Amino acid sequence: MKKFFALLMAVVMVFALAACGGGEEPADDNGDNGNDVQPPEDDKLVYMVTDMGGVDDESFNQSAWEGLTRFKNEIDGWTADVIESHQEDDYTPNLRAAVSADAELVWAIGYMMAEQLDAVAADNPDGNFAIIDSASEELLDNVAYVVFKEHEGSFLVGMIAGLMTESDTIGFIGGMEGDLIIKFESGFRAGVHAVNPDAEVLVQYADSWGDTARGNQIATNMIGQGADVIYHAAGGVGIGVAEACDDNEVWFIGVDMDQSHLTEYTLTSMIKRVDTATYEISKQLAEGNFPGGTVRDLGLAEEGVGYVQSEHIPSEVIDQVEDLKQKIINGELEVPFTRDAVDEFKANN
Repeated sequence: MKKFFALLMAVVMVFALAACGGGEEPADDNGDNGNDVQPPEDDKLVYMVTDMGGVDDESFNQSAWEGLTRFKNEIDGWTADVIESHQEDDYTPNLRAAVSADAELVWAIGYMMAEQLDAVAADNPDGNFAIIDSASEELLDNVAYVVFKEHEGSFLVGMIAGLMTESDTIGFIGGMEGDLIIKFESGFRAGVHAVNPDAEVLVQYADSWGDTARGNQIATNMIGQGADVIYHAAGGVGIGVAEACDDNEVWFIGVDMDQSHLTEYTLTSMIKRVDTATYEISKQLAEGNFPGGTVRDLGLAEEGVGYVQSEHIPSEVIDQVEDLKQKIINGELEVPFTRDAVDEFKANN
């Protein structure tokens, strides 16, 4: 009932903001449920706007908020807050609401907000903005852009899947299909092939970031086809994937953060340090060094992606993964990030 009431209030607030041409107040939707505790009036504010997955997606939105929670707890004179989006139409009014709240920095979490973020940033040239998973062709001086080499981390968990499968059938479940999630898919498929060219990777997209029932359904169907390891890059959809893996005692591979708490059958997770990005760039702003107009591209070499060395992975598998990880860092191995590049990789390896 509480979740329903919070969702209802958020929807009402979004419509109110839209009716006012952007609004003056942020949506009453707070990641740490601290709306009843007002920060000191002299604290400077960093605001974060989630994508449709919400702040409790157990994935990149949650990781981003963890970084800002660390920021507000460690940096004196600064605080942070979050506005959750529940549909695409929420993005612009929520971003404008954050600006109206006199935020020193507004974070947009997710590439799906790129167009809206650039428009709001252009309308507010004196404000500071940052976005995860997007870099515009024409960079704005007041926006810091953060992208990741997700294909590199996905390659490593693909190796683990390829070495651990017993059925030679492996699943990949994406959220909404697009260039970003295809990077996860491509790196993963290449990693599987690198160590187990006989394995088949089943691929399906949920067309959602939050439909847990859909994730459960897709994963259950893949398990019915013989998949004994499933990797997802689907935000909150992955919670349903984990449930299906748990019910069927099949290996689950998490994403963005350590998702071992979702099921005891979590083999590993591909770590994407969104939390580090939100923390460090917010800290740079607090120190007077905001990196506007720049793109930060984080891969294995920058420790922006990685994987969890869980107790379920034999040491000999870890050794193989670490060997190719170092080759990627050294530039000796280039990981494909498109489907065409995967086909070329498989033909040459």
